Amino acid sequence: MARRATSKISRLPREVREAVNDLLSKGVRIEEVTAFLTEKGVEIGKSSVGRYSKDFAAAMARIRTAREQAKTIVEELRDRPATEQQEAANQLATQMIFDRLLGAKEDLAEADVKDLIFAVAALEKSAVMRERAKLQFRKAADEAAKRASAEIGKIGKAKGIDEATIREIQAKAFGIVREAGK
Repeated sequence: MARRATSKISRLPREVREAVNDLLSKGVRIEEVTAFLTEKGVEIGKSSVGRYSKDFAAAMARIRTAREQAKTIVEELRDRPATEQQEAANQLATQMIFDRLLGAKEDLAEADVKDLIFAVAALEKSAVMRERAKLQFRKAADEAAKRASAEIGKIGKAKGIDEATIREIQAKAFGIVREAGK
């Protein structure tokens, strides 16, 4: 027998659904959640609440795993540029989205799929913008190094420093190695 696309609890008003989620996250028994819903005028069986509880627990486990992974990423990349941290976070988010899509089977609503697709598109756009920013930064840094190297050359020549010493200073300061005579 195939599972429903969405559970009865998933279709309840947001406030009621959030109250159910809160009860489940506090470890309230299924019987008590069922009684709570009955008090709210929702006719539902314990088995429906049990299935929802199982799915909810699995979702919470995925969230805990994602938090642990994000914490590890932050710790490992603490001294790295923000762009690398953002890239790692985007990769983690993208992986979580694809895991959700692959693991959803028939219980993923059409609206959820659209939201996930938009999220992937936003992550990809962010990645493109990040790469563009890194490229612009590298280009600006290279240009600044070349200008500084040229200035070192001018000052060195004006002070009577030989060309080989100027090239050595430039190479050590900026990693620029020029051919003799240029």
